[in-house]
Amino acid sequence: MKWLLLLTAAWPAVAQVELHLTFGVLQKVIGAQVFTEDGRKYVKGTKDKRCSFAYLENPRVGEADGRLVVRAKFSGRSAMTVLGQCVGLGDSFEVVVRMTPYAEKSLLRIREVEVTSDGKRGMYARAVCKQLAATIPRVLIYDFAPEFKRALEAEHPGVPFRKSVDDLVVQAMRVSKEALVLQLGLKLTLR
Repeated sequence: MKWLLLLTAAWPAVAQVELHLTFGVLQKVIGAQVFTEDGRKYVKGTKDKRCSFAYLENPRVGEADGRLVVRAKFSGRSAMTVLGQCVGLGDSFEVVVRMTPYAEKSLLRIREVEVTSDGKRGMYARAVCKQLAATIPRVLIYDFAPEFKRALEAEHPGVPFRKSVDDLVVQAMRVSKEALVLQLGLKLTLR
């Protein structure tokens, strides 16, 4: 019986896996992968540009109406330096980003991005939201395959074989009340 199990373990198996990425995990991933400059994501300028910059910080991930929602604080300034002072527009406010996630093989991407200000109604806030809606799909891309593959292939004491994960693709995706749920297809080989 033991030999039958070992023989079966040597054959490749094609599997379907349902992976739940909770919003806490997504928040950590977005923070680590996107908000990399002292917890900020600059969408215009850098921290050295005193009068012309825009950044998001403090992302919080959730769900609304089956869509992924990220709330973050926006701070920005679009000004010129005049006699050592910044002269122009600037503000700081909460933004709400609603988006629909989708996948290309193992890349998680977003589309149908809507950005609104949480309470701000001025010309600057409208311009910021419009620009963020165009920018965010280019910066929120995550390839989860390397970390997922590394976790599945990790060696465990007492296990007499190695695992190999190949052909990892996202077959379907949905947003639940607690998580981003991925239906994965993969080939698992035990050697």
